[in-house]
Amino acid sequence: MSSLATLATLEASRLIQYGNELFARRNWERERLLAHQHEQLVLMLRHAIDASPFYGKTISELVLRNAPLHEFPILTKQILMANFDQIVTDPRLDRRLVEHHLDSDNPGDLLLGEYRVAATGGTTGVKGLAVFDSSAWLAAIGNTLRFQRFVGIDEATQSMGIFASSPVHISYRIGAEMRAIRSPAPRLNVLMPIEAVVEGLNAYQPEVVSTYPSFVRVLANEQLAGRLHIRPRLIRTSAETLTPEVREIAADAWGAKVANSYTCTEAGAMGHECECVDGLHLAEDAFVFEVVDDNDRPVPNGTPGAKLLVTTLTNRVLPLVRYEISDIVTLATEPCRCGLPFWRIANIEGRREEMLRFAKRGGGTVDVHGHRLRSPLTSIEGISQYQFGQLPDGVEVTISLLPGFDAELVSHKLELALRAALAKIDAEPAQILIRVVDAIMRSGSGAKQRLVVSPTSG
Repeated sequence: MSSLATLATLEASRLIQYGNELFARRNWERERLLAHQHEQLVLMLRHAIDASPFYGKTISELVLRNAPLHEFPILTKQILMANFDQIVTDPRLDRRLVEHHLDSDNPGDLLLGEYRVAATGGTTGVKGLAVFDSSAWLAAIGNTLRFQRFVGIDEATQSMGIFASSPVHISYRIGAEMRAIRSPAPRLNVLMPIEAVVEGLNAYQPEVVSTYPSFVRVLANEQLAGRLHIRPRLIRTSAETLTPEVREIAADAWGAKVANSYTCTEAGAMGHECECVDGLHLAEDAFVFEVVDDNDRPVPNGTPGAKLLVTTLTNRVLPLVRYEISDIVTLATEPCRCGLPFWRIANIEGRREEMLRFAKRGGGTVDVHGHRLRSPLTSIEGISQYQFGQLPDGVEVTISLLPGFDAELVSHKLELALRAALAKIDAEPAQILIRVVDAIMRSGSGAKQRLVVSPTSG
């Protein structure tokens, strides 16, 4: 066995062992979990002010007087990127070096021989960079393994992922780690010709498929058309908002459950549903989560927030203290019946950037999240993909159609359905523009399908 193969085997063994250690924490009492979280938070904050020039200037006084976390300033992606060189705790690292590495021929290689790096464009359109040291990466992959154990996936499971095609994106990197500890699976991605994806899946016959919610639609269409012949017991989704409609699609196509996961490029794997599929259990031993309103005040469980704040506890090279994620999140009000000590996100409505604004009957405006309009689209036969764009006096809806459907007829039905749905909430758009295209392209290094984009029309 070569030295590289030996190293890979040792790393895989270490990952499995650490994942098992994290999985064992399912038996902790919640009080023990929260005590561990607090201990790690104190250690991380002290490390941040000692090793990061940025945090040394901005939060030292707060840390030294043991101020509660809600008094600390919020770190937006804009602030992170503007101060990246001062936030990282290794003085050899800077934004230019990380970006140069990501733009190289081998962005999946270790930077400086020890750091894994990734990038995201994100829904906000602001580029983000992530750097993981060895312990942070071990925690990220260990969390993934633990979460998968929650839904019955282990090293022997015939499981595979279909995500990004670029090693710049974290989903690609996590997929590579999973392949190292499981039986060989075909390397498929969402940008490949669908014929190649179908061929690979038919040959592999996975028990579990992990992919974007939007790609579940694509695979289901292939299954229902008789070209794809697989029988997965479970579909795992990530990186895009999961809607009830996608769960229904998976049930219709395969009789499979859908378990959602929650990952952020800058932080790693943060949450996952259990077999009860009743909300995302959060890795509270690796992060502190806060759901707040527009004025950064905490909201009670059961109430949707305006943003999620995440503080990392395991990444010592890129500490994130109250890092803002623009997801509209609602925390659960009751423990899960599965008995896990980790609290849950009951619902993720989507990103703030996916809100659409319409004129309101009687005056003023009304804000509607793009996902609120999914029902009119999914109830109309023939629509394969959809995407919204805000117009000054309404909305542009871009759709692609399944073969054999009349574009004019589908567009007419869709406009009537959208107007009826918006009328129920007193929204009166002057214009609903339907645009039919062959396919809606995926965007960014993650090859995600964005729900709301800048419209093509003026």
